[in-house]
Amino acid sequence: MNEKMQIALKKLEELQKQNLAGGNQAMIDRHVAKGKMLPRDRISALVDPGTFVEIGSAARATSERIDGKKLPVEESPCDGAITGYGRVNDRPVAIYASDFSVLAGSLGQQHIVKMVKIIEYAGQYRMPVVWLLDSAGGRLGWEDVAIAGVEWFFWPEGLFSGVVPQITVLMGPCIAGQAYAPCMTDFLFMTRKTAHLWLGGPRMTQAATSEKMDDDVGSGDYHERHSGTCDKVGENDAETISFARQLMDYLPLSFADTTIPRTTQDPRDRKTPELMTIVPDDFDLTYDVRQVIECLADDAQYFEIREQYARQICTAFAHIDGQPVGIVACNPAFPGSIVTRDACDKYYRFLQVLDAYNIPLITLVDTPPTLPDEQEESLGVLRHVAKMTHLYAGCTIPKIAVILRQACGDAGGIILGANKGMGVDMNVAWPIAEFSITASRFNPCTIQELGVDSAEWARVSEASRESVDAFEAAHTPTTQLVDEIIHPENTRSRLADSLWLLKNKSEELPTKAKKHGAPPT
Repeated sequence: MNEKMQIALKKLEELQKQNLAGGNQAMIDRHVAKGKMLPRDRISALVDPGTFVEIGSAARATSERIDGKKLPVEESPCDGAITGYGRVNDRPVAIYASDFSVLAGSLGQQHIVKMVKIIEYAGQYRMPVVWLLDSAGGRLGWEDVAIAGVEWFFWPEGLFSGVVPQITVLMGPCIAGQAYAPCMTDFLFMTRKTAHLWLGGPRMTQAATSEKMDDDVGSGDYHERHSGTCDKVGENDAETISFARQLMDYLPLSFADTTIPRTTQDPRDRKTPELMTIVPDDFDLTYDVRQVIECLADDAQYFEIREQYARQICTAFAHIDGQPVGIVACNPAFPGSIVTRDACDKYYRFLQVLDAYNIPLITLVDTPPTLPDEQEESLGVLRHVAKMTHLYAGCTIPKIAVILRQACGDAGGIILGANKGMGVDMNVAWPIAEFSITASRFNPCTIQELGVDSAEWARVSEASRESVDAFEAAHTPTTQLVDEIIHPENTRSRLADSLWLLKNKSEELPTKAKKHGAPPT
């Protein structure tokens, strides 16, 4: 080996040592004291052992501080951005991990370029991208590009949205402009104690408006329960990262990937008689629909997202006969399975992802109509229902519906695809199912308490409720309501048969006649 090579290899060895050591030791100690994992440990927790391949490890901060001070090169390993690719369950994944020990993981020129490049690699090479995010945001006080370049990564995010799955695991602060980025990805997981997502943040908001924000605002629980921005909250970094690994088992590598069906030992024709115990035939009694999902899914395994938000609607991924599916189910365990503005938003976002990545939709229907109260009207429930209807009608993925008990009005018949006229590919009903325009039962005592005129109530109660049972609905195909009535114990096998039938479904929208639709916002 000649002297030139020896010098170069020594330089490379020193650079690699700096990368492995991370940034400021005091910042590393502070990071660990909060119970956080270091960025390279986070990557190891995400990928299969020994599969991570780093890209851009020689990058360092290149700008100067506004006050003229320079940062020593060895203090900015990777410019705070560790990027590369690895494998999750032997399938490729692109990775970006911010390093809070390097200038608080802030966004500088090289950091931003690495971030953008890895998203482009993911999109071009057709593999999911996972962000392991823990950053202070823009690198303020440095002679960097305008607003620290945070606008640069919005373009590739939007460009490759619907091309490859994008997942954010947020384990630290995320504020202002950078906070838009996790919201633009397909999925967002947050740690309970250390992750915060704000537009302004407590200190900035108090400085600007004197308003003191509650400590819970911006936390993972807050965004899962109130804003619906977060899909799942983990107790610590390890659990939150594990959500990304679990989720990827249900997702394709890209919109064009058709290789995700897996083998299962769970028989496709397994009977499900326990469903008749789980779901009461008395419509006034409630149950938790997640027990139904567990019964139908392969090996009783499913992955629910946004569990704490709009809980009357359950959104979950599962496998049925090895085929990944997205399940949207009314949950009578929470107020009446009534579809509200928030529930429509939850459903809408989930269905967008399913349609983008060609994942079949299964709806489990048991809902009365939407709630026509003043609050929901003022919040624009009509616009949100229209938005949901617009999306469902235009989806080209396989759409399957099972009517368990009630399919009433807009909520069951239209939004959840219980009626054939909405373009559902296959829908089946249990023998106890009922279809109606309005709720099948009213409590006269409640009506009287609301001050409804007794004569008017008598007239309404004697009028036809436009309600039919499953047998009337299926009596002739011209009713356009259901394809078949099935025994509850055959629900899983019927779903498996329908998925097999629809696996080669081909449906194209009139894209040549228009650029895209204009759904209600």
